[in-house]
Formats: sequence, structure tokens, C-alpha cells
Amino acid sequence: MSHNTDNATEKQKARYDSGYFTAYRNDPKREAMYVSERKRICNLKPSGGRILDVGCGLGGFLAGFSPEQWQRHGIEISELAANEARKAGIQVNDFEKAYEYPDEYFDVITFRGSLQLIPTPFAVIQTCIKLLVPGGILVFLATPNSNSPYYRRFKTLPFLTPHGNFLIPSDIMMRNALQNFGMLIIEINYPYLETPYARPISDHLKFLMSYFGIKKKFAFWRSSMEIYSEKPR
Repeated sequence: MSHNTDNATEKQKARYDSGYFTAYRNDPKREAMYVSERKRICNLKPSGGRILDVGCGLGGFLAGFSPEQWQRHGIEISELAANEARKAGIQVNDFEKAYEYPDEYFDVITFRGSLQLIPTPFAVIQTCIKLLVPGGILVFLATPNSNSPYYRRFKTLPFLTPHGNFLIPSDIMMRNALQNFGMLIIEINYPYLETPYARPISDHLKFLMSYFGIKKKFAFWRSSMEIYSEKPR
């Protein structure tokens, strides 16, 4: 690893301090999203297996998977968060060895709200595909979609961390990339109405008000996407 790469990694580590993770604690809306997302993954892999979450944070999402059915692994650049995830029963390598697993090791790999925060997202996706077993599932959850009315209007999304983003993906971009990497697209969902963040009447009113100079953050159609893809058998 070069000196410049070391510096970039240290800057990223410093970015994700205790203040950054405050919003991840004791958030009932986030917890409700975790429950529905886990359910969809378990429906695709009812027998469980090995699961890896890229950017696992404090481990809250992974911790809800049954340890009797799932071997839970995480990748996390923040040492603070990685240590807390370990206390929650998640296996997390030191970041310098984050992806040191055998090929075809995992049944499910997830990116939950993390893809845009990775400096080399497509290289990491390719690495993860190698780590998936044939028939394994690669999942993107709570992922920003730049091909959305909100992004086209405001050139941002309400849940983005501006100083930490390297890529704001779109559904078109991700479909093309995954297919070019040889993955099979199972489905692309755009959760909005079924989320605890949706307030349809208020959200649409705020969207209209923005044309009169009144700008507030709000959930909206297609701002967030879920992508489920499968590695060919």
C-alpha cells in the first residue's frame, strides 16, 4: 500500500467518528427498515449461510440475523464501529485484511447505504462477486438513486453525507455494471410508501414548495433503491 493510499484511508477512518454514528443508535425507523430488509433476504436464502455486510457500521443490521442460521461477517473502516460490531457477535477483520476470505465463501453479501462511501466501488463489487458462491446473492440496500425526481431536482438526496460520497449511483448504472460483471438481476425495488419515512401528502407538498424557494428534506419516490442480484450457478 502506497503512502498516499495510507493517508486516504486514515482520512476516511477519521471521518467516521462517534458523532457520525450517533444517528445509528436507538432509531426506531432505521430498526423497522432493518426488519423488512432482513425478511426479504431470508426469503431468498431461507436456509441461511454465510453473510457479509460491506460497511457494517455498529453491526445493528447483521445482529438481527439468527446466529443459529447465519455466520455473520462485516467489513468496516471505522475501528470504533468495528469494535462495537464485534461486541454484537459480528466477525470483523482488521480493515487492512477486510476482504481476505476464500473465493466462493459467502452465500449473501450486502451493501447497506455504503456503496457511495467507497472510493473504488466497482473494484470492491468485483471482489465481492469473487467471494460469492455460485447462486449467491449480492444485495444493495438503502442505496441512493441519482435517477430519481428528488436528485434531478436538488442534485442531492436527503440521506447523503456530502463530504463522504465518491459515487452517487443510479438504477441504470447499477443494472449495467452488474450485468457486465456477469450477475443476474433478480429485481430492483424502490421502497417509499412501505417505509416509515414516507409522508406522501407532506412530501409532495414540499416538492412543490421547492419551486417557490422553500426547501426542506423529505422522503420521495425512487430516491432509495434495493437491488438483488445472483451469481450464476
